[in-house]
Amino acid sequence: MGISRPALGLYLTATYPSVRHFIEALNGVRGLVDFLEIGIPTGNPKYDGPVIRVTHHGAELKGLEAVKVVDDYGRYSRVPVLMGYVADYVDSLNEAASVARSVNAVSILFPDLIFDYPELIDRYVEVMVSNGLRPSFFISSKTPYKLVKRLSEYNPLFIYLGLYAATGIKLPIYVEQNVATIRGIVGDTFLVVGFAVNNPDMVKSLIKAGADGVVVGTAFIQRMSNLESALSLLKWLRGGLP
Repeated sequence: MGISRPALGLYLTATYPSVRHFIEALNGVRGLVDFLEIGIPTGNPKYDGPVIRVTHHGAELKGLEAVKVVDDYGRYSRVPVLMGYVADYVDSLNEAASVARSVNAVSILFPDLIFDYPELIDRYVEVMVSNGLRPSFFISSKTPYKLVKRLSEYNPLFIYLGLYAATGIKLPIYVEQNVATIRGIVGDTFLVVGFAVNNPDMVKSLIKAGADGVVVGTAFIQRMSNLESALSLLKWLRGGLP
């Protein structure tokens, strides 16, 4: 399964702030987003910003048990991708892949894979493919271009470019140029961008620069106490898609 172009994606940490609220959010965003990233709660979300770190620590369930509620409480059909830290699954990649498949996910994205465990890249791809999933890769603007090109040759579901140093934290960086550069390297590979996306003009600018999909996370999570407000944000952001 692929993702339609252009696309709006949403990140949610599984079972935050509770199982009930998480499932309500999943049901509420139907038709508003084109794909989902479902975070696997971890004790050390070191590449996430302060808002999303709180969701990891505040999730009602932890680890893969949190993800399983997607199956227990109803599947979400709009291309779910699990997002976790490979540090938690170095010795249990097959278990993680099995859970992903059981909840109808199509990939597991590990943001620490390229930076902290590059020696596991081939093993990760092997496990994804052998379990009927597709690999996905997280990179930054500082990832060597030769490596970015290599990743694009694994036929990934997508390559995710982090626009800033951490989720939800916007810095004075000309991100559009970074997007255009990576677009030129990865060819037709689906290119997702995210971190601090919070208005339709930014969505429009990133798609124009070469992104195929844009992910929102922090801005939605900050509004989750009022789900209607959070859903209105997604409707507003969709206005930036061509």
